[in-house]
This record gives sequence, C-alpha cells and structure tokens, in this order.
Amino acid sequence: MKSKFSLFGLLLGALLTSFPVLSAVQVSATVSDNSVVLGDLFILTISINDNDDDYQLDTRPLETSFTVYRSSQSQKTEYINGEFSQQTQWQVRLQAKKIGQLTIPSLKIGELYTEAIKIKVIQASQKERVNNNSAVFIENSIDKEHVYIGQTFIFTTKLYISQNSNELDLLAPRFDGVDATVFGKDKNSQTVRNGIRYNTITRQYKMNATQAGQFEIDSPLLTGTLRKVVAVSEWQNRVISDPINVRGERLTINIKAIPENFQGKWLISEDLRLIEDNNLTAQSYNVGEPITRSITLQIASIDKDKLPNIKLNYPKSLRVYPDQDQLEEGQVNGLTYGIRIIRHAIIADKVGTLTLPEIKLNWFNSRTNQQQTATLPAQNLTIIAAEKQSINIPPTPQSEINQPKPTIIVNNGALIYWQITAALLIVIILFMIFYHLSYRRTVTTNNQIKKIKVTPLNHHYTTLQNSLTKNSARESYKALLAYAQQQYPTLKSLHTFADKTTLNQQQKQQLSSEIKILEKCCSDNSHVWSANKLALLLKHCESTKNEQQAKDPMNLNHK
Repeated sequence: MKSKFSLFGLLLGALLTSFPVLSAVQVSATVSDNSVVLGDLFILTISINDNDDDYQLDTRPLETSFTVYRSSQSQKTEYINGEFSQQTQWQVRLQAKKIGQLTIPSLKIGELYTEAIKIKVIQASQKERVNNNSAVFIENSIDKEHVYIGQTFIFTTKLYISQNSNELDLLAPRFDGVDATVFGKDKNSQTVRNGIRYNTITRQYKMNATQAGQFEIDSPLLTGTLRKVVAVSEWQNRVISDPINVRGERLTINIKAIPENFQGKWLISEDLRLIEDNNLTAQSYNVGEPITRSITLQIASIDKDKLPNIKLNYPKSLRVYPDQDQLEEGQVNGLTYGIRIIRHAIIADKVGTLTLPEIKLNWFNSRTNQQQTATLPAQNLTIIAAEKQSINIPPTPQSEINQPKPTIIVNNGALIYWQITAALLIVIILFMIFYHLSYRRTVTTNNQIKKIKVTPLNHHYTTLQNSLTKNSARESYKALLAYAQQQYPTLKSLHTFADKTTLNQQQKQQLSSEIKILEKCCSDNSHVWSANKLALLLKHCESTKNEQQAKDPMNLNHK
C-alpha cells in the first residue's frame, strides 16, 4: 500500500513541475536619467509581470512637477525553455517644470503602487553637455555679434539627423526672458559629414533685446525619440524608442545702450527711406478738388507691425480723407524691410497758396553709428477758384426798366376750381393707365411673350459717362467718386471701390489699376490719359450689377 502512495506522489510531483511556476505580481519603475537639465525630455518606464487588462496607469499625480506627454503601453507573453513569463509596460515622456530636487510620486496601478523616484533638475549652464551621439547634432549662428537695444538680429539653427525619429520638438532659443519668433520658413536639405548622410533642417529666429549688456543665448533644445533596433534573441529583434535631448553651442551677444545724445523716439535700422510718391507742386488745383497724396516709409530689419506712425501736421482748416495704411514686407540685398504706404485725399477750401508742412523722422544708423534725419520738404500748392459755368442773360431794355410793373390779381375761387378739376383728371388718367397695363400684362401672359425690364436711369452714372466721353481726368475723378459713393454709401475712398463691384477678380484688378492711373493724371498734367478702358470697365460693372439685381429673388423692384 505504501508503495502505491509513494508512486502516486512521484507522479503528482512530476506533473506539477511540468507547468510554469506562478509567482507573485510585482511592479517596478525606472527613469532614463536621474539628473536632467531643465527642459530636457526623459522617460519613466513602469513594468508589471502580468498582462491583465484590468491594470490602468493614473499619471495625474505627475502633473504637479512635470509636463506629461502621451504615454505608450505594450504587452507581451513568452514561453522560452520551459519558462513562462508575462509583462505589461508603460513608457511616459516627462519634462520638469522647475529647477531643484523633484520627486516622481508613487503611482497606483490596480492594487499595486510604484516606489517614488528622486530627480535632480539643473540649469543648462550647470552641466557640460557633450554630444557623443553622431546621429543627431545642432549648429548655431547669429548674423550680428554687436547690436543696439531694439535692433533685430537673426539666430540660425541647423539640425543634423541621420536616423529615423519620432515626435521631434524644437524649443526656441532665449536669453534673460527675451523670446524668439520664427522668421521665414524652414529649409530642408541633405548633406554628408564624415561619411554619414544627414537630413538637415534650417530654422531662423528673430530676436530683439530690451536691455543693454553681454548675454549668452541658450541653444534651441531638440527633444523627441530615435527609433533603434535591438536584439532580443538570436532570431528576434525589437524596435525601441530612445529619448534624445540635444542642444547646440551657446552663443554670446553684446547689446549696446541707446546713445545719450539721440533725440526723438528711438528708432534703429541699417537703412531707412521716406519717399514722396508724387510731385504735388507740378500743377494748380481748384477749390474743392480732391488732391491725392501718397507717402512710402521703408525701414530695414523691423517688423511691419512695429513701423512708426508718421505725423502729417496739416492745417486744421484742411479737409483730409485718409485711406487705411498699407503694411508690407520685402527683401532687398539680403535685408528685410518693413513698408508702410500712406495714402489720403486732401481738399482745400480757400483760394491761394496751401503749404503742406515738412515731415521729419529721426533714426539711428547702425552701420555708421550716427543719428540721421529722414525729411520730406514742405510743399506749396497753388489753389485757384473752382470752375463755374456761366449763363448769358440778355440785358433788360432801358425802356422796360422805367415802365411801372403791372399789378397781378389772383382769383382764388377760380384757382381752387381748376385745381380740383386737374386732380380729377389725373385720377382718371391714372385709372386708365392701370387698366391698360393690366390688360396688356394678361395678353402678354397668354401669348407667352417675354417681359422687357427697364432699368431706371442712374443720374450719377450718366454724369460719369459724360465726363469720360470728354476725356477730362478731373471731372471723371469727381464723377467717379460721386457714383461710387452713391452705389456704396459707406465707401470712404476709391481705392476700395473695385473690390466692392460685381466684376470678376481679373476685371477688379484692371479697374483698380485704371483708378490709380486716373489719380496720377489728376495730380500731374504731364500724364497722358485715355478714358476708354475705364469707361468700358464701368459699363461692364453696371451691366453685371443689373443682371444680378434681376436674378435676385429678394429684389423688390424685380417684377
């Protein structure tokens, strides 16, 4: 009997040893680096030797001290050489929010808790960062080493990447709280260094210092992950994400203070131009006639949103109708210019000489290190009386002057009688007209005759066509302005008239160009002007407007 029990025990023991040994579920937490630079990206890895779907990771406790990026989760089950294993793993990308000794708190996963981990966070200048990884590196440069307060300079960073990467992010350079803004578009290319082919990305930043001194500019920080292939066994490989934190060399910039002897509001540039676009003194102007003036300000190395305003200082008696300033940017000889175009119409109310005061703008030339003044000289305009149409009235004969004027006696009773009679006749005539029109409309409908729509006469348009027929630039300008304001009551300037019309885009551009030519001819008699093209465009504009009104079901005038 004992032999039977002993044999059964041996068989049971052999059976149990043939199955995997069940071990207690354990959790572990590790970080890719215990000492990181502020802004560096590092990875928190949490592993459990189980793959139950009930395990969920709560990362909210991390958000107090760290910026938490989206985590990734993976599961695997292996049975190798009679050993059975399971694993669930989370990888969380973190970025410290402040300097000092920080703690990754204990995190709960199901009924399990991880151990807390200490992290030391330091400034970039406190740690020598030598990039031994030739797969990714950064090169930095600036276009100026010495600038004045308020002067813009360009910081250029070039990334070299030779491996596949994921979720790359480039933080901008900065120094003493001065932020940088991206300038232009990134440039992508390829190059070979030491036999390795790199994809390169070049990005430029605009920076502008607000205080004097010598500063070190922190390099842009490149964060993300590189994809690496590692061997799990002799016949199996696995792709892993290797976190990177790459900086380039720090650069030094010397910021000079504003010179004490500078007068006016501080404005610094390599080049500044103040241009009067037309010569207004070349002719005389009538009282009440609009005089178009255009001034262009071009300043190198300044954003168009930071261009200074120009004070015109016109006499108070002068009527001024300004357009909205046009802001643009352009490049000439490697310099980027901010451009402000000022246009307005001025109207004089008195005969005589109208003086437009000179315009001055002080600025500091960073090339010569000297203050300069851009000046538009004063202009004296001749204002003459407005042209009037004379009506010849024949003189009264002397014999009629001395004769006594007859007395006119009005019979009020008869006048009232004739007024009532005339009113009755008008009512009868209107009734007959209405009856006749109703009868014709019925006949027309029965015979299916198309209706003829009559467009009401536009007095302003007729006046404009007469002015264009005369080929008179000044009369055409006045008539066009009256016509445009009658069509669009909120219109303040002819420069926006073309965009409001019903023409197509190409015709709008042509109309805008013809209006500019007309304005130049009004201010300069030397220009030869032909009204044919403008008349044709306006005729087409009027016809398309009437067509749209006819098609509009909400048009109450449409029968």
